[in-house]
Amino acid sequence: MARQRFGLTLGGGGVRGLMHIGVLKALEAAGLFPDCLSGTSMGGIIAAAYAAGMPLDEMEKVALRLADPAEVVRLLDLSILRGQMETFIAELFDPRLTFADLKRPLALSAVDLLTTREVTLTEGRLLPAVLATCAVPGLFPPQNIPPYHLVDGAFLNNVPVGPARALGAGVVLAVDSVGDPALSPHTSQMPILPDWPISLPEHIIDIYWAAVIMLTAATRARLEKEPPDLLLAPRLPDEIILFLGFTRVAEIIEAGESAAQQILPELEQLLQT
Repeated sequence: MARQRFGLTLGGGGVRGLMHIGVLKALEAAGLFPDCLSGTSMGGIIAAAYAAGMPLDEMEKVALRLADPAEVVRLLDLSILRGQMETFIAELFDPRLTFADLKRPLALSAVDLLTTREVTLTEGRLLPAVLATCAVPGLFPPQNIPPYHLVDGAFLNNVPVGPARALGAGVVLAVDSVGDPALSPHTSQMPILPDWPISLPEHIIDIYWAAVIMLTAATRARLEKEPPDLLLAPRLPDEIILFLGFTRVAEIIEAGESAAQQILPELEQLLQT
């Protein structure tokens, strides 16, 4: 039976975005393979790897490397962070690979600092585009892809449904890995992982939650304007935040897989209508 063209949108969310691997595992197990993908930030990295044909078991092995505290501390060494992260991402993608080489159409969302507008990347070399979609200002350098000076797309469109529609998707499943803090408001200071190798001062926690509130408010507004056919927002413990929680990668992936399994009947019905 013919079905509608299936688009998968993977949102940004730092380590929380690794849940996308679990979502893809559940989809593949059910025989549901996206016809096209869009993504930003961590979601963009995973969408690009999947579109390039990386097997999910290999993707999961790479993610589980981040569960090693020594690996995370190395990556979070701010004195060498930029080079380390670029090297880590470059290991995933052949620098010669272009969008035209991909096994599935892909759109990556970024923001141009020069025009303050969202830019959707769908052609040219893949690696610079992936680096652009996850270039958090202050941590990772902007990517110059003329005529643009690009940073992380999450600042304007953290769950980029529109680009998936533009690729021809008739049904879009969007995955929001950040979630909405309004659904589980905090009554005390956010807890810190007991096994995390560094401690964070309270004001950093406050800055983080302020950023999450802004991000989720912008995401809600954008999704109202460009709604997916099905929105998946798996719940994760509050202590797993954008840049902390790497020691719980397996739990994050499992949460994405479990949440996706629950919406499979609804998704299959949408694809057949």
